[in-house]
Amino acid sequence: MQPAARIQSLIELVEEIEAAIETGTTPVDVLVGNYFRARRYAGSKDRRYITQAAYSILRQRVSLLWYLNKTKTERSARPIVIAYLALNDLDALSLFAEEGAYAPDSLTDIEIAFVAAVQAQDIADVPLAAQHNIPDWAIAGFEARYGDTWPKAALALNQQATVDLRINSLKSKSAARESFHGKTVPLENTPFSPMGLRSLKNVALGGIDDFKRGLLEVQDEAAQIASLLVGAEPGMQVVDFCAGAGGKSLTIAAQMENKGQIYAFDISAKRLDSCKKRAQRSGARNIQVSQLPKEGEKREAKLASLAGLCDRVFVDAPCSGSGTWRRSPDQRWRQNTSGISKLTKIQLELLNEASGLVRKGGRLIYMTCSVFPAENEEIVTRFLKDSVGWKLVNYKSVWSATVDTKAPETRALIPETLQLSPETHQTDGFFIAIFELNA
Repeated sequence: MQPAARIQSLIELVEEIEAAIETGTTPVDVLVGNYFRARRYAGSKDRRYITQAAYSILRQRVSLLWYLNKTKTERSARPIVIAYLALNDLDALSLFAEEGAYAPDSLTDIEIAFVAAVQAQDIADVPLAAQHNIPDWAIAGFEARYGDTWPKAALALNQQATVDLRINSLKSKSAARESFHGKTVPLENTPFSPMGLRSLKNVALGGIDDFKRGLLEVQDEAAQIASLLVGAEPGMQVVDFCAGAGGKSLTIAAQMENKGQIYAFDISAKRLDSCKKRAQRSGARNIQVSQLPKEGEKREAKLASLAGLCDRVFVDAPCSGSGTWRRSPDQRWRQNTSGISKLTKIQLELLNEASGLVRKGGRLIYMTCSVFPAENEEIVTRFLKDSVGWKLVNYKSVWSATVDTKAPETRALIPETLQLSPETHQTDGFFIAIFELNA
């Protein structure tokens, strides 16, 4: 592709992304994949430029739309891209004057005036929420978590995430992280997870032989930590109540050395199919995948067979995903205040339902990838208030018994629980609460 054609392709892709945001449909990673599958002629450099620019636009979308609104400019893909380039890559605007069938149309006089207005705008006059790409509905949640320092936390969620990998001890002959350093791409140890490796740059995983062989799995350090704090041991009966594609089940299967049983439940057959394939690839043999009906007697009957029998039950609850906005910036516009209210109801219902599977002396672990207290500490408080026989276990005591590194300090409002946060821990924003049923 010529540089001008890349800009035109970026406009086309942003147009598709904006349509998906408006309708709440296809996630951006799927859109990007589909876009390039339909354009096999695009080279690796073309795909990299267009993809990175599209994600950058998503990370700046609130501020870009603010500039459009301020100047009374039409809200569509072309002016969004023009505003982005005016702020980040001014020289690229000259490509609009390029000749060729695949170049974007030249800038109009109105667009030239728009560019000048964007460049002349004093950033100090731009609202903080727009500067830090926080939708209006989410500001209260950030203030509740971070207080006056919320802009710093929001800024961290606008940075590109690291690529974190987990050593699969079911296949790796050595769990020593140093044995993976310097192979194909530079990797460094994650600070908290003893099985984590990190690349600060995007890497082509297909070019890493250890990844192709299943010795390494993609998993953010926060998810690794959440899995470790389940505290599973060989021979235990463990339930992954909302398994999804099974990333945490795979981690726990390795902890359990394939001994005992993990019941991976989810309502989505598609996600569970992915879980089965990943389990086979990783060498995990103790994961029993089972689809749960959404509700009703069949769901109750399936869960009844495990009632009061399980050593560990963990609920990675559906949530806003606010802690993963570095990786999925489009999730900012997939929720609103009403949606969060519906989610918190579901979260508490799932936690109550899952609690019935735990044996006396066993543990129930609640986790989300959200930084909002409404989805985290408030759920913990409500569960403890309405449930009998449960107590909170301090995450640090579990950490000292299961993890051979220093425990991270929490950003949670309840000190026994762990809230990870990108600006503090350089991980996704995971929350973990550990309950124990009195024997």
